[in-house]
Amino acid sequence: MRNPMPSRALRVLFDESLAVNPAGTGTFARGLRRALDGIDGVEVVGSRIGGESMRSIEVARKPLRRRLGSAAAHLRYYGLVLPARARKIHADVVFSPSTLGPLRGPTPWVVTVHDLAPLEQAATMHWLSRIYLRRTLELQLRRATAVCTVSAAVRAELGERFPELDGDRVHVVPDAPDLELLAAEPRPLEGLDRPFLLMVGTIEPRKNQVTALRALARYLEREPGSPLVLVMAGSPGWLVEPIVKEIDRLGLGSRVRRTGRVDPARLSWLYRHARALLFPSLYEGFGIPVIEAFALGCPVIAARIPPVCEVAGADGATLLDPLEVEPWAEAIAAAAAAPPDPARVEAARARAAAFTWEASAGALHRALLSAVQR
Repeated sequence: MRNPMPSRALRVLFDESLAVNPAGTGTFARGLRRALDGIDGVEVVGSRIGGESMRSIEVARKPLRRRLGSAAAHLRYYGLVLPARARKIHADVVFSPSTLGPLRGPTPWVVTVHDLAPLEQAATMHWLSRIYLRRTLELQLRRATAVCTVSAAVRAELGERFPELDGDRVHVVPDAPDLELLAAEPRPLEGLDRPFLLMVGTIEPRKNQVTALRALARYLEREPGSPLVLVMAGSPGWLVEPIVKEIDRLGLGSRVRRTGRVDPARLSWLYRHARALLFPSLYEGFGIPVIEAFALGCPVIAARIPPVCEVAGADGATLLDPLEVEPWAEAIAAAAAAPPDPARVEAARARAAAFTWEASAGALHRALLSAVQR
């Protein structure tokens, strides 16, 4: 028997812990929180874990001792603090923009599965993170009242991996471009005065920077006089060392600039002036850089994997096998030789305009109502 809907505004306890994170999960948390506040009949109350564990994705800053301490803090917060806050404010539902949701309590809760990397790309993750995230995912899929995914592709993966999961509990709530990025006044990256390609994202095996590096090296073998360089904008992640060594092995030290994380103003400038965004990821749940590049007029060369195909549509990007170097080298040559097709750039902008946090918040609102009704 379904519980009656509350006669007052729907009171949502929103776990904002990941809003400070620089990765896509942080973009998701910030964008949804702001848009959900604008929906009539919804009252949002924020909650956040203490400490700094969510602020960085750099593995070098998270030694084993610190990881274990963070895990203990998470268990306390999600097992005790968050459920207690839900009871205290008489929340109708708790929403978590990740799989780190409540571990107990009578209040309905909704979690978010961004991807199945702990299962699909286990070898590319730190062993402790892999175990922790896998167990968390399995627990929440069993216990959460409803589950959100950021793409239909992830929803399909969930159905294949967990056939016992009731499909009515799973809702697609897509990502969208970072609002701070779209609003930022572009600011040039210091010292960058040559034509360049751009990669955006954590530097780690799953993002497959190696294919892009090998393709760039092959292109430069054929065009040694080309001034083209590659800008890698993103924090170093797990197993970054082999990627750095590949840069040296290929003799690309003078052709690759690693910036680390860049602020929205500089990232906006990079998107607007790059010859193309290279996005050869082996695995993604959505692919926010693709839609951000579309929105800012940057051509995209991306991996032909289901979530990216879903986001990019039929004509927005050049889609290639992520492991075949030669097509990537040819695409780089094409991007270096001529400006992008204006019609294709405009079609990509129109594609990006379909992904808004307001639309995603509407989908989330329906998922939250469904959780309360269950």
